[in-house]
Amino acid sequence: MTLKGWTVFSLVRAMTLVFVMGMVAAVFSAAEAAERRSLVLNATDSYRPFTDVTINGVETSALLDTGATIPLIGDKFLEFEPVTDSALVTDDTAARILGIGGHKFYPVSRLPKLSAGDENWTDLRVAVNTENRYPIQKSVLPISIFETRVVDFDFGNRRVYLYDGKPKRVRRARRASVPYQDVNSLLIVPIRINGVSGRALIDTGAEISFLNPAFANQSRATLDEERTALLRGSDMTNNRASIYRFRRIVIAENEITRITLPVFDTELFAELGFGDEPMMILGMDLLQHFRLQVDREQRRVHFNRSVNPRRYTAERDATSMANGITVR
Repeated sequence: MTLKGWTVFSLVRAMTLVFVMGMVAAVFSAAEAAERRSLVLNATDSYRPFTDVTINGVETSALLDTGATIPLIGDKFLEFEPVTDSALVTDDTAARILGIGGHKFYPVSRLPKLSAGDENWTDLRVAVNTENRYPIQKSVLPISIFETRVVDFDFGNRRVYLYDGKPKRVRRARRASVPYQDVNSLLIVPIRINGVSGRALIDTGAEISFLNPAFANQSRATLDEERTALLRGSDMTNNRASIYRFRRIVIAENEITRITLPVFDTELFAELGFGDEPMMILGMDLLQHFRLQVDREQRRVHFNRSVNPRRYTAERDATSMANGITVR
């Protein structure tokens, strides 16, 4: 090969190397960008997903709640003048928020600045928690606030990933998914208990899971009289709760066996629009066993679990309910 030939060959090789390096850099940049679009979850005893946020320049933490429909912010973070005349209360001045005790109305205001990780919002419509009325310890953010296709809860690694495109494959995990029904930005999925079909609200803001009496009765669950007596002697008496034993719960092909759960006679289920239909709230005592991926474009929830999941058999207090769980 002539010197000129070697020169041309070297030039082509150099250009190829530059192109490959550029492609590699682009891939790593995309990976870094994806990594940046994630939220770190704080370590808590309840497994509920709290993350650090900044509200109007004040650093604090907030709960990432799939069971919320509007951000709920403490009044200490902003100045506002709530409407006191009930005749003037409208959807623009008050937010209706559901709970075990029924619904409550919170005043609404505009929040100048909010950030979580690299996510930023300005002039955000929020419900305001006036501490002398409804005290809470932390602010609440609904996942509907994030404008990405997928919200990916990696509870085991204490991360929430936000990205577009299809839900990521999880190594050494089995995936099963179910469609969800969007009810005012809430995620309602099908579920089976003791062979009976019903529906469940995925609620990362709930520490414990619970059912309505219709689901317990139709699934022929067994009343745990001893634990019910302990529960009714606790501070949860006013919630009219009983404890039942369930043989088998199936969520997206995943089985949860040998479980005790509370059954609440509460207006919450009717307020959600399901009346006396079999209905359940899926809280973090059960959700923590999965990597939960919400695909809002396809309206599906993906449940990823380890191929060799650990056996969960911890005994807990009567008010913790979900002791003796096996997920398989």
